[in-house]
Order: sequence, then C-alpha cells, then structure tokens
Amino acid sequence: MLLETEGSKSQIMHEALGLAASVAERYGISALAGLLASARSAAAQEEISVAVVGRFKAGKSSFLNDFFGRAILPVGVVPVTAVVTEIRYGPRERARVVHGGGEVREIPLESIGEYVSEKKNPENAKQVALISVELPELHRLRGLRFVDTPGLESALAHNTQASLDWLPNVGLALVAVSVDPPLSARDIELLRSLYRYTPKVALLLTKADLLSGPELAEVVEFVRTQLARNLAGAPQVFPYSIKPGYEPFRQTLESTLLGGTLECFAEERDSIVAHKADALLRECSEYLTLSLKAAEAIQQDREDLKRQVLGEKEIADEVKVQVRVVVQHAAAGTRAMVSDRLELRQGALETALKDDFEKQFPHWTASLAKMLSGFEEWLAGGLREELAELSIRERAAFLEPLRKVQTQVFRALQQFRDRLSERTLRAFGVPLRTAETEIAVLEPAAPNVRVGRVFDRNWELLSPVLPVWAIRARVHRHFSRTVSRAVYQNISRLSSQWEESIHRALWDVEKEAARRLDGLLATVASLMENARGEQIPEIRADLERIRGARRSLQV
Repeated sequence: MLLETEGSKSQIMHEALGLAASVAERYGISALAGLLASARSAAAQEEISVAVVGRFKAGKSSFLNDFFGRAILPVGVVPVTAVVTEIRYGPRERARVVHGGGEVREIPLESIGEYVSEKKNPENAKQVALISVELPELHRLRGLRFVDTPGLESALAHNTQASLDWLPNVGLALVAVSVDPPLSARDIELLRSLYRYTPKVALLLTKADLLSGPELAEVVEFVRTQLARNLAGAPQVFPYSIKPGYEPFRQTLESTLLGGTLECFAEERDSIVAHKADALLRECSEYLTLSLKAAEAIQQDREDLKRQVLGEKEIADEVKVQVRVVVQHAAAGTRAMVSDRLELRQGALETALKDDFEKQFPHWTASLAKMLSGFEEWLAGGLREELAELSIRERAAFLEPLRKVQTQVFRALQQFRDRLSERTLRAFGVPLRTAETEIAVLEPAAPNVRVGRVFDRNWELLSPVLPVWAIRARVHRHFSRTVSRAVYQNISRLSSQWEESIHRALWDVEKEAARRLDGLLATVASLMENARGEQIPEIRADLERIRGARRSLQV
C-alpha cells in the first residue's frame, strides 16, 4: 500500500521506516541494520540534538562553557572529556549521571568533572553512559539539546568510540575545527560521514583569536573553498573565540544557526528525520533493484551473471590478505615505537619523582617502619599518577599506527564496494552505490599501572631496635636507588601493556574488515540466489512502495 502523502509528516516518516524495516527483514538485507537503527533513533527524539564533534583539543568543551557563560565542563591541556554530556533547558538546575546498567542519580553541578574528566574517571571506570545537565538560563534555546562529545582521534581510544557510537543520534552537527591547522582530510571525512546522518552540518572554526583579521578572512575563504570542492552541500562556517572582545562571533552563531533552527523547529526536525529515512530507502531500493534484475534473468543467465558478480569473492579474499599484511606490519613495529617514546620520558620522570622524594622523606623519619610504609605508599601512588599521565600524553602517538591501519582498511573496503557496484552494473545494469562506514573498533584503554611491594621482607619488625639516626642516610640512599629501579621496571611493563593492547585493537580491525566483506557478499548472494520469477511482482511492488515513500518524504 502506497504511503498517503496527505498524512501527517510524522506518520509518513513512521511508515517509511516501517517499510524499510519490513523490506530489510523479508529480503535479508542485513547490511542496512546500522542505518535503520540510526533513523529510528532520530524519529524517537523530541528535541534537536546539537552535537559538538571534532578532533580532541579542538576546543569543544571550551566553546560550550563560553557559549553558556558558565564553566560547566572540565577543560585541560590534555584530552579531558571521557563521557558524552548533554546540556538542555530545565526548570531547575540539576545534573544527573546515567550509568551503563541503567542506574540514574542526581549529582551537584560542580561534581560533573568527577565523572566526565579523564583524570577523575580514567577509561570511564565508573561506567558512566551519559551525563545530563539542565539549566534554567537556557530557556531561550528550549528545544535544543547540546551534546559535548569526547574528542575523535585522541590519545584515548575509548573516547573516540563513545563519540562514534553517539553520532547516529545527531540532528545538527557542529564540527569544531581549530584554525591551526584549519582543515584536514580527516575533518572532511568526518563531515562527509555526518551528512549520512543529517542534512544539518555546520563548521565551527575555533581559536580565531590566534589570527589577525586579514589572516582569519583568508583561512575562512580557504576552508569554504575546500568544503565546496569536497562536499555536495558545503556547510556554513562560523569563526569563534572564547577570548574577550570576540563576542560578535557568539552572537552570529546564535542568531544565524541556532535561532534559525528554532524559528522553524518542526520543519527542521522533520527534515532531519526525513533525510535519514530517505538515505535508508535509497539503499533499500538499490538492493531490491539488484534482486529484481536477477529474478528477471532466465535461470542460465542468472547463474552466469551471479558468477560474474560473486567472482568478487576472490577479490574479497585478496582484500583480506592485504588487510592482514597491513595489520601485521603495524603490529611488528609497535613495541619498538612504544618503548622508544617511553624511554625518552624516563629521565624526566625519574627526576620528577626523586625531587618529590626529597621533599617527602623528612616526613617519614619517625621510625624505620614509618620510613618503609611511607616510601612504599608514596612510590606506588607517584608512579601510578605519573605513568597514567604519561600514557595520556603519549597515547596519540601510540595509536597513530592503528589509525593509519583503520584509514587504509576503510579505503580498501570502499574500493571493494565500488568494484562490486561496477560488477552489478555490468551484469544487471544496476549499480550498488552503498557507502562504507567508519571502522569503529574499541581502541585500547590506557593500561592500569600496577606497582608491587617495594620490599619483600618485613623489615619494619626491626624498627624498635634500630635507631633512626643510625640508619637514616643508608635508608635514604637505598630509597633513591629504588626509585630509579622502579621507574625502569614500570616503564618496561607499561611498554608491554601498550603493545598488547594495540595488537588486540589491530586484530579487531582485521576481524571487522573480514566480517564486513563476508556480510556484503552474503547479502548480495542471498538477493540473487533467492530471486525467482514468481517473486518479480512482489519485488516490483516493494520498489513502487519505496518510490512512493521517498516522494512522500520530499513533499
């Protein structure tokens, strides 16, 4: 039954999603599962999500703090945001923590950093799924839900994963890009992938105060030119700075982008959902058209054509081998790369700990037992803190080979899809223009720093019979040497932990690539193998339903 264009827009979109789900299930088009989940998620939202996304340290949290006029979100010199945070209007000021198990509890607004900050909640050890903040002063922006996402490509891979997992929910995407450098190939890839989820994409050019007026104008023009060259619908560009004297930038952003969205709220929300639904129906249509062409071919021709298309299985196997070689090459160089970088920091780390040791030692001299326990507790805590900080600072470099592998594999998979599309076009006259999605494997968390007992004997039992004045200097020398040894041992242990974590992530990329290749070929094979002449009327009817649904969405 064709969708009625005179029905309400929400009903039309609901029926469109139902049609896509039905078609995908009946024809076994498993490749559409992700896009279907994204569209359903958008249709269920009552607000428009303004997601601030981008690379780590692009100034996302600083922008939101400045825009709201309050220091709500933690910021720092290293990647900070570890958890997705939503900020919206509410009749009273409050903040809530939503845990992965579903538990929700209210917390003071000033305690957000305990859950959002990477330092206070490393690797999201507290299992926080979401932070929700409500502020009465956002009444003017009621209907918009601002979302601060962890930085992409950061040293903290779990942060990248959290952002990628959230992206399908985006309504209005505000991509933060620093003026230095103004735009990268990865930024353009992110923008292109966002258009898969929403038609509303804008670019926030942060840290504009670093440039003079003429320099900023030149950068803005460069960015606009690059966007127009690489994207079909070039997003608007909004320069921004949190420094005093740049308030007009904030006013322009609020009145032009956010104000315009609120003025036409219902239309904007419907266009976002319709965009997602139309993308879903378009891909449904291409898969069904392939099935129709296979069903229309006579049996012998269908077998010949199927062999032409599924000859790509050999190419898929070659792609798997290529991926394996890329992964193995990256894995082979991991230990040396990690060790070299950590060893460069070893001297400074040892010096910092020894300087602190000299300050702390006088507080432990009441007895031998006090010296032993004080030193052991201090060394364990100091090493944990310093090595955790070192992991955060070096993580971007550690994960660079993994990101390169992900990029190479992504391109190889898209090239395979393009080849498969060419095969279906030659064999059936139907291209299969499907888009590859980002490979969102769970990147490794920073390893836990574990420091064992410094002493393996109970020397403190001698404390009552050994006067401190007689052993103080000797204990001091021994403690100082122990610091050096402990730094060396734990740097080596940290290298091994990082190597193991990165290797696991690399093998996950390989497994995910194989899964996608097999899944795509299985979907295409199923559509061709199960296509029968008696199915032709049903397939044509479904294609007509899809065409009708897409027309209704565009009304």
